[in-house]
Amino acid sequence: MIPAGERGSALVPAVSVLCVITALALMGVMAGGADLVLSTRLSRSRAAFYAAESALEATLAELSGTAGALPEESFHAPWPAPGLPVRRWRDGAWSCERSVALVPDHRDADGDPATPVVLFDRSFGYPDSPRERGGYPVMQVLVSATGGGGAQAIAAEVAPVTCAPRLDAAWTAAGPLARAGDGIVRGSAPAVASRGAIALSGGAAAEGGTAMDPALALSDDVLTLLAAGGTLTGLEDLPEPAPGAQPRGILWSRGSYAGPLTGEGMLVVHNPAFDPLRHEASRRAIEEGVIVEGYDPAYSHLDPARQPARLEVMVGGAFRGVIVADTVGVCTAGFSLTGAFVTLSRSPQTVTGDAPLRVTHAPEAIRRAGRGPLRHLVAFRPLPATPRSAP
Repeated sequence: MIPAGERGSALVPAVSVLCVITALALMGVMAGGADLVLSTRLSRSRAAFYAAESALEATLAELSGTAGALPEESFHAPWPAPGLPVRRWRDGAWSCERSVALVPDHRDADGDPATPVVLFDRSFGYPDSPRERGGYPVMQVLVSATGGGGAQAIAAEVAPVTCAPRLDAAWTAAGPLARAGDGIVRGSAPAVASRGAIALSGGAAAEGGTAMDPALALSDDVLTLLAAGGTLTGLEDLPEPAPGAQPRGILWSRGSYAGPLTGEGMLVVHNPAFDPLRHEASRRAIEEGVIVEGYDPAYSHLDPARQPARLEVMVGGAFRGVIVADTVGVCTAGFSLTGAFVTLSRSPQTVTGDAPLRVTHAPEAIRRAGRGPLRHLVAFRPLPATPRSAP
């Protein structure tokens, strides 16, 4: 038997242990609840950020397109405000909003105190280019996404993808060029310029004359030819033409192209493994037994992987801007180009076909072609405020 004075002595430690366990359990529940709250908030914040990021990309695609594009006058002096109203839309569970404005040049960010807005990259271009005198204005895009208990605003400074080709002739050829068939090239300084002989027959004509200059300055590097600067740092940045779609913007076909040609912008048809200088040097060494500058025994013009990309005019249409192609194949459909045309192959090429081919030199179309879709100048940043109250 337990003595009367010791009865209940085990109850005290038992109760103490239960109290400790209960306290630990409560602490665990509270910590778990706090973690759940933090996790929920983080999940909502992340979902809102992704929704705002998606709204920003949708906005840039819209502003770079033709339907909802920025007004043309905003890209030229005196750079008026775009005047686009705030747009609101729904994307699933998210309510989205965007506004667009020019960035005022309060602190002379572009180095010209006379400009009222910030102009991006005044360093590239050619002497008579408006871009060298002014550049393109920087646009500030503010977007927000609200829904699912979360909200996020994003600000981005954007400017067009840009390049500034100097093309004085309607058709500039890096090598001998022969056009047989219905073709008219119109220009004034001159219409056709080539490093080699120019032969026109079967109805082909050059209104504005031709000029053969073996020292014609035409880079073998397509990127240098395009005078890449600003937001275009490499051809890799350029997308492929969408299959069956009309080419718009600045596009690069890595192989031969025979798709639609009705569009606007700049179309590059170039095999990156094709080197015009070494290709022609290899051809002359193997076929003519003549060693010339640029000859590289490791480079063979017979290698299938190194063949020039060909622009095949099989669909036709009307294009406004610049087309740069390694070489041109057949012309089986009527086609007109307003702007400028460049062929990069230094080997002799003959363009055949009875379909009408028209190339007209147009400096304004060339300048416009160098302005591509809007792109972030720097990584966009999230804002704690909404676009209406953001600084």
